[in-house]
Amino acid sequence: MRFLRGADGEHAVLNELGGIGPNLLLTHGNGLNTGMWAAAIPYLVPHFCCYGLDFRGHGRSTVQSHPLKVERSFFINEVHMAVEALGGGPIHAVGHSLGGATLLKAEIDRPNTFSDLWLFEPVLVPPGRPPLDDNHPLILASRRRRTVFNSREEIVNRLMSKLPFSQCERLAVESYIDFGTVATENGVRLSCSGETEANIFMSGTPTDFGTLEAVNSRTVVARGEKIASGNEIPPAMAEPIVKALAHASLLTMSDLTHFGPLEDGKRVANAILKHFVTA
Repeated sequence: MRFLRGADGEHAVLNELGGIGPNLLLTHGNGLNTGMWAAAIPYLVPHFCCYGLDFRGHGRSTVQSHPLKVERSFFINEVHMAVEALGGGPIHAVGHSLGGATLLKAEIDRPNTFSDLWLFEPVLVPPGRPPLDDNHPLILASRRRRTVFNSREEIVNRLMSKLPFSQCERLAVESYIDFGTVATENGVRLSCSGETEANIFMSGTPTDFGTLEAVNSRTVVARGEKIASGNEIPPAMAEPIVKALAHASLLTMSDLTHFGPLEDGKRVANAILKHFVTA
């Protein structure tokens, strides 16, 4: 682990996941962490040195201030710190949801940070869409999420008993928990609080899709074919994002939802390799 400390004292964590070959940076969605890629990593490490970035307030990052101050620019800076820690760009990168959107923003901010990008449902919305408020289902669900448990096993079993995690590979869920829990006197606690997740959802601002023309990275934007109720925006935005990018293609993956990388790690990894290795 490498701690990537921001100017405000909060930090992200860069996790070394093993492998041989060129560097590959993996980023996660809001409320998740590096562990979400566990089912894909075994197929990636024969080709790449893999590194997972836990954004501040997620995974192995320990929050210093409560509540955590959230601005999307913080995540962009953490991506830049991670790339610098790996020797600088351009490198390959993979992102999910918030992580995918942040990679695009980081490339716009500093061109040639990434040579190639593979993004699963990056969440960017154009001007005109209302921001999420306190009554949005995602915000309500985040804030009522239970965060303290008696054991790791209790969390895993609870998550896998209901959507969306019930459709995910057990390895990915267990790894998400291993990266994303802190021991307490009486059990374990999720490191990403519901309030942090809600604040990140509410910190989103519209993106001028015209700015995406500046991204020169060869990019695949993947989306799941199965659309979960209340989470329709990410798959709907995939095609407009592709059209706005200069060097991008759209990949629709059957039977996957927004949690696709956790649902079928091998298929997602093979799609990543098809884009990167055959470039």
